[in-house]
Amino acid sequence: MTWITRLFIVKVLAAILFVPGAVAGEEPFTLSSLLAYAVKHNPALRMTQRNVEIEGEGIRAAQADRMPRIDLTGGYTRYRYPAPLTPIVITGLPMLASDLPDFERDIYDGFATFSVPLFKGGRLVRGVAIAELKRSMARDFHTRNLHELIYNVTAVYCKLAQLHELLGACDAQVKGLESHRRDVESALKAGTAPKLDLLKADTELGAAMERRIQTRNSIANTRELLKTLIGMDDPGDPVIIFDDSRSVNFAVAKADLTAALAARPDYKAAQTKVKMLEERVASAQGKRLPDIYGAGDYGGKAGDRMSFKENWSVGVRLFLPIFDFGRIGAEVDRERLELMKAKEEQRALRLAITRELKEAETSIADADERIAVSKKAVLSGKEQARIEDLRYRSGDNTSTDVINAEAALIRSRADHCQAIFDRRVAVVSLQKAMGTMDLPAPVAGEGPGVPGTPGGRPMTEEVK
Repeated sequence: MTWITRLFIVKVLAAILFVPGAVAGEEPFTLSSLLAYAVKHNPALRMTQRNVEIEGEGIRAAQADRMPRIDLTGGYTRYRYPAPLTPIVITGLPMLASDLPDFERDIYDGFATFSVPLFKGGRLVRGVAIAELKRSMARDFHTRNLHELIYNVTAVYCKLAQLHELLGACDAQVKGLESHRRDVESALKAGTAPKLDLLKADTELGAAMERRIQTRNSIANTRELLKTLIGMDDPGDPVIIFDDSRSVNFAVAKADLTAALAARPDYKAAQTKVKMLEERVASAQGKRLPDIYGAGDYGGKAGDRMSFKENWSVGVRLFLPIFDFGRIGAEVDRERLELMKAKEEQRALRLAITRELKEAETSIADADERIAVSKKAVLSGKEQARIEDLRYRSGDNTSTDVINAEAALIRSRADHCQAIFDRRVAVVSLQKAMGTMDLPAPVAGEGPGVPGTPGGRPMTEEVK
């Protein structure tokens, strides 16, 4: 076995052992697979899907209101009449009531009633239209929740990538400060450094280790948040990888208000709500018109010593509201007010979408500038830390200079990670504002040096 093979095996084992939450046989999650899992298991999204199904049943109920209705009724009655109190004369001979039996009889009756709505002021057709518009709104709300879910999962995924990169920077800082402490300790033993330098090194090393612990805690908390978002009940931690070959494109889309209004599911729902309320206004006005039904019934009675006696009827029934103390007028006015409110809500949403587009564009531009600045800061900070360490070893500076350089480096690395994270979230925010939050398909990575590239290589790959 060559040393190259041995090195490859060591790297593979390290990757398995040191990925948080790694479990033997568990398929790692990419962003695409996380989103697919969330769509299937997120409780809130499943509830909105149920709402779509519920409104679908509402359409069936509205359609059934236009169909004929047949009802069957039946009954059983037992009659018992006591004997008369006055004497009864039969064949000239008086008989007492006590000598006569009580009168008893069983009666059976059954009826079938039929009715079909012929005209109800347009409410039959509008009832179906309103039900269909409600289902359309439910679908739009479901899509809106889907977009929210995609946005939230993507943001948390990017946050995890940032924290893992920051953890790597913390590890590098701890390693550098440990090396510096060893140098200070050696200089102290040689009598070329004061004890204060060792105390400063210990203090800064402790602070760096504390930052590393806090970063690890943040990673754990963020992973739990991610599990909640995707609806994972498994007590274990999902294995998440950031691999360029399976990354998602974070290219910037052009902000377009017209396209956003046409694609946004919440704006579509607002438009549908206006249409639905227009139908409800017309439906309420239709209550002033007569309701006409075709109706009929067939049935009869039968009992002891009585054959079946049938009866039937067929006709048309009309119901016309004459006076209802202004009830219909109040209902019409209420629906009109609801319509006016919905139009104002639509206008407010349009303004909010305009603001979201502007804010997302501004955030992307700001993040791009910060990425360029922080990238240079990381490069210069690394070089400064290297030089200060060499100068300390040659006795040309103090321990404070080395510690300050390491602190400046970790700050610049943290700023660079934050800038890349902010850009990714801003891009996703723009996609959400544009209504283009479709489930992403894995695509080839954007390549090194391109800000916003998600992947296995660290977020600061280009400045290492």
